[in-house]
Amino acid sequence: MSRAAIVLPVPAAVPEFLGHRIEDLRHTLRAGRREEALAAARTISDELAESHGPLHNYTLHALELVAFCAQIAGYPAMATDVSVYTAAAWQRLLYATHHQIRRQARNGAASWLTVTDAHDAVRTGTALLTLLQSVYGKNHPSTPFVKRRLNAITSGDQEAARNALRATGPALLIKP
Repeated sequence: MSRAAIVLPVPAAVPEFLGHRIEDLRHTLRAGRREEALAAARTISDELAESHGPLHNYTLHALELVAFCAQIAGYPAMATDVSVYTAAAWQRLLYATHHQIRRQARNGAASWLTVTDAHDAVRTGTALLTLLQSVYGKNHPSTPFVKRRLNAITSGDQEAARNALRATGPALLIKP
């Protein structure tokens, strides 16, 4: 079977059977209950993985929601991990330059820029670098950017490491 034959369409709308749960999650976020929203998103993604499979487009979209909620709840390392995982899963289903893959790679990079714990930054940054290279190639501006931050964090220069670990926010200079 050719790779093109297994490409799944990306749905434009929330499936009807999830509509009320997603709306409840929106209300939870608007009410400022971020931890509760993250738990709800994780439950939805777990249920979809069990009922539809781990690579079904509903499951992957739910994982994107988990990453979003993790970032909002203050867990940028988790958000980065989930975005990197989700982008890699989309890579198994879609053609290499698909916007869904690139968006998740950018989301992972944006989250990673807010990781301030050295161990988490190195762990998630290494996985992110591998993903970015597979999505954009080694000559894309994102690759040396991530490498420089990783090198600064792991260097013996304490000041450079501290500066590199400052959260730079989701404003991202990396472009596809």
